[in-house]
Amino acid sequence: MAASVLDCVFTLPCMQEALEKLVHLQELEQQAQALSLQIAQYTGRVEVREAALYDTGRLLEQIATALAKESSLRRSLELDAEDMREKSARYRIQLDDARSDGQVKALEHQLKFCKKEIDRIDELEFASLMETEALEVKQRLLHETRANQMQLLETEKAKSQLGRDRDKVKLAELYRQRDEARQAANPELLAEYDRMARAHKMPIATVEQQRCSACQMMVRPQRWNEIRQGAVHFCESCGRFLYFNPAIDLSDAMHLPSAPKKPAGLAKDAAHPKPTGSDRPQRED
Repeated sequence: MAASVLDCVFTLPCMQEALEKLVHLQELEQQAQALSLQIAQYTGRVEVREAALYDTGRLLEQIATALAKESSLRRSLELDAEDMREKSARYRIQLDDARSDGQVKALEHQLKFCKKEIDRIDELEFASLMETEALEVKQRLLHETRANQMQLLETEKAKSQLGRDRDKVKLAELYRQRDEARQAANPELLAEYDRMARAHKMPIATVEQQRCSACQMMVRPQRWNEIRQGAVHFCESCGRFLYFNPAIDLSDAMHLPSAPKKPAGLAKDAAHPKPTGSDRPQRED
């Protein structure tokens, strides 16, 4: 296995500097990756604004269609009402000329039907007017919303463009530093780093409390001591480089020397103090 061979080759204190260069390389690549994601998010924020504006436009189209439908309905109702009124006028003329009770009753029945239909049509027209008024209120609010969304979209586009241009400059600088770090890295360690980078998100893991920070596998005591001395080792579980960072792992600082013990005699005297002269009983004359 390649990891076991490298363990034999690179377990020297002088390799600590080479490993630190790889750590620096990994930090640069992580920063570049985070910055690339941030640049992609600029486009996402603009798309969210555009989607909201599109949805508002769809609602406005639906309201415009509904308003046109209500307007067409009222025109049809007006024609129906006008037709009923004309029929009612003819029936009244015929009623005046009626000669029999049967004709009178038939014409009165038709007049009642016309009046009932006219009242029903008036109610439908009123309901259509109320619906139209509600739709027009929604339409005005949506027009205001759309105007605000258009302004927010233009603002977001401007901010995103500025942020994208700024971050692209930073990303180019990170790529330049990354290339320099790769050139300065140990070729054999860099080859192993690249091999693990294709399989892992992070080729290097810190050792904290004698555990690999990536997979939480315990590191054997001998390896743990060698890693702290600057040797290069790989995790036996996940295969990553193991790196000891004293600023993160304070296990060495936690082993503080214990307080010195007092001699047995001093401890005994402290537990049972001798009486002083002032404590002795005074002689009475």
